[in-house]
Amino acid sequence: MYALYIIPDPLHPAVVHIPIALWLVGSMFVVLSLFWQTRFFEQAAIWMLSIGTIGGVAAYVTGEDAVGVALQLYGDSVGEFLGPHQQFAFYSLITYIAVTVLQVFNFFYQNTYVRWGLAVLAVIGAVLTIITGHYAGRMMYDDV
Repeated sequence: MYALYIIPDPLHPAVVHIPIALWLVGSMFVVLSLFWQTRFFEQAAIWMLSIGTIGGVAAYVTGEDAVGVALQLYGDSVGEFLGPHQQFAFYSLITYIAVTVLQVFNFFYQNTYVRWGLAVLAVIGAVLTIITGHYAGRMMYDDV
């Protein structure tokens, strides 16, 4: 008989896609708010970045549990890409925590320099997130 598993084990692969999607869309809203200075893009960015950052913390915390399973399933090729994946995941998380805090600050104080700095930092965060995903893909599919 097959059991119904509601919570996957490891949890990391199920959780990690939330921050990826929300951070990238949130970054897009931050950049769009430079050109169309409406509250909609700023509010949307706050929601996307905030929920994405909460998901990012969950993804980062659950990542440690996934290492053993990945080594069992994919073998030694995981080890080559695991370190860079973890480093870029950490950099992404720290960057988006900063972006989220600055976005909330700028929502209330409306500073042009902060707005431009946010856009640059959001693009850097998006690039870091993409690099993190690249190393995750290399871990899983490099020998396929």
